[in-house]
Amino acid sequence: MCDHLTEIRAKGAELVVVGNGQPFMARAFRDERGLDFPLLVDPGLRAYKAAGLKRGMLSTFNPAVALRAAGAMAAGFRQGAMGGDPWQQGGAFVIAPPGEVRLAFVSSSAGEHPDPRDLVAALA
Repeated sequence: MCDHLTEIRAKGAELVVVGNGQPFMARAFRDERGLDFPLLVDPGLRAYKAAGLKRGMLSTFNPAVALRAAGAMAAGFRQGAMGGDPWQQGGAFVIAPPGEVRLAFVSSSAGEHPDPRDLVAALA
């Protein structure tokens, strides 16, 4: 999504990331990557549960995850140190005032992400 940050902000929106680690992990991640958008933490997983995001060992280890990991490695991405809950899967949401959910994507397994163009398009 970082590649789309200028476009997101041009539409009057903001990218916000919620991780499940601790505040010091978020600070290190932000500083290491030079991020300039809000990076929040939810170590108790309350937001994850409220959003209906998946959690479990089978969603972390399965053939689809192995294929995505191989593709990411081939593209030059490397897994850093694990922080937070390794079993918790993510998702992506476009939420407009006053709380209208314009797009909801629930990852079924690790490494599954929506097309960033779909998220940007939902801002219109």
